[in-house]
Amino acid sequence: MKLKINSLPKSQQEIVVSLNQKDLLPFKEIALKELNKDLQINGYRLGKAPLPIAENHLSPMKVSERMAALAIEKMYPEIILENNIQVIGRPNIYITKIVPGQEVVFKIEITVIPEINLPDYQTIARNTQKKNGDKLTITDKEITEALSWLQNSRAVLQTVNRQAKIDDIITIDYQIKENENTIPHGEDKNYSFILGKGNFIPGFEDNLIKMKPGDKKNFEIIVPKNWPEKKLQDKTLDIEVSLKEIKIKELPDLDDKFAQGVGKFKNMEELKKNIKDGLLIEKQQKEKEKWQAEVLEKISSETQIEIPEILVESELNIMIGELRNQLNQIQLPFEKYLEQIKKNEEDLKKDLKELAKKRVVSSLVLREIASLEKIEVTEKEIQDKINEILKQIPTPEIKEKINQEDLKEFALSIIRNEKVFNFLEGQQSQGK
Repeated sequence: MKLKINSLPKSQQEIVVSLNQKDLLPFKEIALKELNKDLQINGYRLGKAPLPIAENHLSPMKVSERMAALAIEKMYPEIILENNIQVIGRPNIYITKIVPGQEVVFKIEITVIPEINLPDYQTIARNTQKKNGDKLTITDKEITEALSWLQNSRAVLQTVNRQAKIDDIITIDYQIKENENTIPHGEDKNYSFILGKGNFIPGFEDNLIKMKPGDKKNFEIIVPKNWPEKKLQDKTLDIEVSLKEIKIKELPDLDDKFAQGVGKFKNMEELKKNIKDGLLIEKQQKEKEKWQAEVLEKISSETQIEIPEILVESELNIMIGELRNQLNQIQLPFEKYLEQIKKNEEDLKKDLKELAKKRVVSSLVLREIASLEKIEVTEKEIQDKINEILKQIPTPEIKEKINQEDLKEFALSIIRNEKVFNFLEGQQSQGK
């Protein structure tokens, strides 16, 4: 096997591999067996002809192509590993030359981890002031707000039979048409939302106020000129709505009985103390994360790096996925969210691109520091983190869909980043 690696701009590499017949011979029998499966030869059952006879009935080019594909499948990871190439994403592989019985040449195009020139990150960490966690305090207002959240989380939804009002949780069927045609995402059944929160085109929710369960209503709305869906701007829409149900929140009283129901607390005073302690830990953690973000931002801003576009695109897709999950948790469809912010998905990606670049640089910076400082993560640490992550996923069906390699890489990055930040924090004590 002959190998030539060429460096290209923008963190690209081209690997040209030449294989002679000796390199390809180990793959011949496997190729013939695979191709023989669909081969019908007189005197033999389908796919059961001896391989020498099957070979005589197959095109030499077809056999060579399959041998080449098998060789590439096996050799690509070996080439990457043996040459210590840090690949990003999937490779593009092209067969450029096949001479049956003699030679195969193929080209691999890959994106690699870019060269990173870091500043003096130890000094930056040493000089970035860290707030003393012992001086943090919790106010009565913060405790009251936490109690209010707890109270709302244990509210009971009660069905009512009256006119709809702002802040009611209502369920509707609706259809939105323009010139007798239903607009994209303009129809849904049993859609629930909090009335007055601006889930729809301006004017839509105003028409639902005072409707009762079982009421149906038809009305028109003129779409604003600044609406993100340009095709609908200034158009008159015909809307049909059926109100199915109205629910309201009934909040429990904040008394000793409430405290006992929340956990093992005798009274409200014990609950408040527990909340105060928890808020203090949370505030200390936020201060720690704030310091980490500040240090990472300073190091990243002074880092010289050419960011591969493939990493930016990948990070954008991750960010959109994260947003979708967040919206699902509040039962707001992604398309409805885009309507509210008056953008389409491409506009949103453009807005997020600079943040995606920063996240990519931050990730590469942490990885490079780990490499330079020889910070290692053990297999046991990775497995323990994987188990911790899986415990937080209650649904077996979701667990089964998780890509194990992606999960392992995710767990590795979490632990490695934690160790890098611990190392950077350690520079504070060395500077004193």
